[in-house]
Amino acid sequence: MEPKDKTTKLINMPHNKIEAAIQLIPYVGGSLATLYFGSKHEKRFQRIVTFYEELSKEVEVMKEEIARIEDYDPDEMAAILEALNENIEAEALETKRKHYKQYFKNTLRRPVNGNYDERKMFLDLITILNPIQFEIIGILVQQTTPINSGHLIKDGIEPSLITGSIELLSNYGIIKKEFEGMVLGGPGGGIHESFKLSQFGARFCQFCMQED
Repeated sequence: MEPKDKTTKLINMPHNKIEAAIQLIPYVGGSLATLYFGSKHEKRFQRIVTFYEELSKEVEVMKEEIARIEDYDPDEMAAILEALNENIEAEALETKRKHYKQYFKNTLRRPVNGNYDERKMFLDLITILNPIQFEIIGILVQQTTPINSGHLIKDGIEPSLITGSIELLSNYGIIKKEFEGMVLGGPGGGIHESFKLSQFGARFCQFCMQED
């Protein structure tokens, strides 16, 4: 079946064809292709090399905690490793690579075996979430009672961006909303809600964010 739109076609197009297309640009095409693809592949390669170099040192100090390889489902673990490597290669943010390392270390402690769906979801969430959302999770994990979004204020960040981040976290099942009431009219009118981490969100935070 043919891709439905030009964007899908571009995504599915092999890199060598895209590179060849850029090279068709008169005078500068060859230089642009070399600049983009050479830098892209070098950075992606270096990210994964650095990740495993750093990880190897950290795993050395926790070697007594590592589960036996026999405890893993080989197909599930292979799928997790493949997705993890792809995510690491593409990730430019150092803060997220720290979450990937914590995820990997906890995977070594607690094998992938029958819990693939949740573990894959954790991995996908590290990729999807932005720094503000990680910060919100970090705040909520320290709370013993639900809080209102109005209590989350960060200099330089628009309140609407925080509200939108909370909505997405709710959609992903990471936070749980609680209805507080409704005010009709006036500047404070609208639906009032508080929120807290869900059990799933707490597990995600513990597995991927809380460092040893």
